[in-house]
Amino acid sequence: MQKASKKVNNDFLVEIHTEELPPKALNRLATRFLEEIKIRLDKVELRYGDAQFFATPRRLAVYVKKLMNKQPDTTVERKGPSLDAAFDQSGNPTPACAGFARSCGVTPDQLIKIKNEQGTFLGYKQTVEGKTVQELLPTVVTQALAALPIPKRMRWGSGSVEFVRPVHSVIMLYGHDVIDAEILGCRTGRLTRGHRFLSKGWISIVNPARYAKSLERHFVIADFLQRKELIHLEAKRAVPSKEASVVMEESLLDEVTGLVEWPVAFCGNFDSSFLSVPKEVLIAAMQDHQRYFPVVDQQNNLLSHFVCIANIESRDMSRVIAGNERVLRARLADAAFFFETDKKQRLGNRADLLQHIIFQAKLGTLNDKTKRIALLNTFIAEKIHVDVQEAMRSGLLAKADLTTAMVGEFPELQGVMGYYYALHDGEGKAIATALNEQYMPRFSGDVLPETLLGSALAIADRIDTLVGIFGINQAPTGDKDPFALRRAALGVLRILIEKKLDLDLRELIERAVREYTDKLSNPNVATELLAFFLERLKPWYQDQGIPADVLASVAALNISNPYDIHLRVLAVQQFKKLPEAASLSIANKRVSNILSKSDSSKSRASNDEKIFSPTQPSTNQASN
Repeated sequence: MQKASKKVNNDFLVEIHTEELPPKALNRLATRFLEEIKIRLDKVELRYGDAQFFATPRRLAVYVKKLMNKQPDTTVERKGPSLDAAFDQSGNPTPACAGFARSCGVTPDQLIKIKNEQGTFLGYKQTVEGKTVQELLPTVVTQALAALPIPKRMRWGSGSVEFVRPVHSVIMLYGHDVIDAEILGCRTGRLTRGHRFLSKGWISIVNPARYAKSLERHFVIADFLQRKELIHLEAKRAVPSKEASVVMEESLLDEVTGLVEWPVAFCGNFDSSFLSVPKEVLIAAMQDHQRYFPVVDQQNNLLSHFVCIANIESRDMSRVIAGNERVLRARLADAAFFFETDKKQRLGNRADLLQHIIFQAKLGTLNDKTKRIALLNTFIAEKIHVDVQEAMRSGLLAKADLTTAMVGEFPELQGVMGYYYALHDGEGKAIATALNEQYMPRFSGDVLPETLLGSALAIADRIDTLVGIFGINQAPTGDKDPFALRRAALGVLRILIEKKLDLDLRELIERAVREYTDKLSNPNVATELLAFFLERLKPWYQDQGIPADVLASVAALNISNPYDIHLRVLAVQQFKKLPEAASLSIANKRVSNILSKSDSSKSRASNDEKIFSPTQPSTNQASN
């Protein structure tokens, strides 16, 4: 009986075992590591079946299935001297022929003839054997690691190697075999470590396919997406009541997934008296400071519970819960103290404090900025029929909450606290709402202000910043955008278009320039900033599936009203779907080509407007 052949294992695994990686960036780093590996495998023509990444707080890994063991062989053809110049009259090789043969490592009689449209030449064909994975993969991995988006790389020990965190070991396996190399200062092998506390000693990975299961036996769930789903399910189960639900923002869920290797969920409580503090403050304390998940009822009211994800199975979970409750209690007590303290001083009386906060060294203080915002906000309010007095008041109060203790502790609550403090001071609901809405949209895809007053204030704030920074010649360059001007410009465009506001950008920019008086040094600020705004429309429309030529056709009209541009873009896009569009486009192109070749001055001189006038009788009619 014939023995079954042993199955060939040609999977590949690389793991970088490090100190704790930044949790917010972990998913992005792991995803990019996989992409860079795949790009380079394709480049060196190493075909493979499937690939995935693994990521935990202390490791980045890529697993590639069915990776071919070497590159395909290639045939290289070299063309030498022409046949006429290769041999003399006696048929002996010329120096040119002999030199070419020598450069190919052969004798002249081993050269071949190559015919093409230019004639007949001597040449040489050579089969180059493909390199093996043992030769190629160290370079593939090294280049992929170098391409990772790491803002600041760190060095450790006495070496010069740099990475996002110190590296302890590197695994590189092809099947059962270790690919010998030095990566990030470590000699490659098959050893890694499990959970920092629940597992002891080194783990030997026999082959790539058993990597995830080997780690799981040592209390590490290596698959980032699997761990994320487990956290989501366990957090929902930890909630004590069926009428309650856990709030899980995607960014926080990703961050928590990047913090734990063996997730264990539990629910804790805090004193219900803290619910008198605005819920945004409590949520910020839980999410941003403690990485806890808030719990709400069916009406979305915050409850005095929170869900925490631990990284260890404790023998006494009650002590773990008590410890986390104690930490949160102190944080909430601070927040409650800040809230009560801030309410003792009205927002309107905080202008003096704004005089001591620099907006930008060349552009003055935040107090100067609020005065400019107020004037520009009233100008916009008149255009869109909003109460001018409310516009002035909201502009003057726009940055007042930046001086409060609460915003000092929780910067992400700027605007939100302005809303609550304005209501407490007896300001109108419209003004209070505008103070919060001025920062909308806060990020790409975020909601827009609901009120017109809030929309006006959001536009005024952003345009003032854009005009000021462009006015001192600090426009964004390349990837550098310290003032987030691209996001600010897109926010203005979204508000103008999606809120259907009939406002001219050029007019708003020029008005904002006047409010800066003599602080600006760039005489072309209006032209440059308007072009910057319109440039932001290209990717925005592309994301909506509108071709670049549609926007270009409208942009050629030099319109500076974004909502007008939007209506025209939609009209052109709709027109392109009509059957007549293609023929009209061709006809228009022919006319344009004819006019471009003609003498434009003579063409204009020969036009007689009387011929086209409907009231002017023709020559024949006059003679009759």
